[in-house]
Amino acid sequence: MALPAPVAIVGLSCFVILLVEVLTVLFVSNSSGFKRIVADIDRTSKELERLASAGAASTTSAQKKRERALEVQLTYMSRDFFYYRMKQYAIMSVSLATMFYVLRTWYMGKSVAKLPFAPMFPFSRLAHQWLEKPGANDCSFMFLYVICNIGIKPNIAKLMGTQLPANVQKATDMQSMTSRFAKLTTGRGV
Repeated sequence: MALPAPVAIVGLSCFVILLVEVLTVLFVSNSSGFKRIVADIDRTSKELERLASAGAASTTSAQKKRERALEVQLTYMSRDFFYYRMKQYAIMSVSLATMFYVLRTWYMGKSVAKLPFAPMFPFSRLAHQWLEKPGANDCSFMFLYVICNIGIKPNIAKLMGTQLPANVQKATDMQSMTSRFAKLTTGRGV
């Protein structure tokens, strides 16, 4: 007996997400270099926060030099961290693209579910992707697949403990890296 399409899509998505997390743990998170760089980024960002919270009024030139040195260290560590992040993205991309190909061959042009609502514009395009003459409430495999990845992946990452510490996430996000780099190149703010 074949599984209904929505159950198969959700089940396969969960399986692939779990597979990606296991492969990430095996090939990225368990390496000594990854653990070291995460610990170094965490320690450096905490020290930088401690210096910044001391206040701008009580900073001496030695503290400013120390803060600038920590900013430079954090910039280099963030760059090195992205080597491991790219390995994780490569594993995830190959797994999700393979899963997408399998689902596309099975469910191309077929409505896999009826939504209890009519999706609004940006989501309706995704919900009706590759459907021939879609109804207002029809759902393609693409919509269900994307929703599964958005909703399930963070929860599985939390359960498996593969989420990064908050300081590391904050220190390695693109916005803080660009602002830190801008501070270092212009010499302002420190």
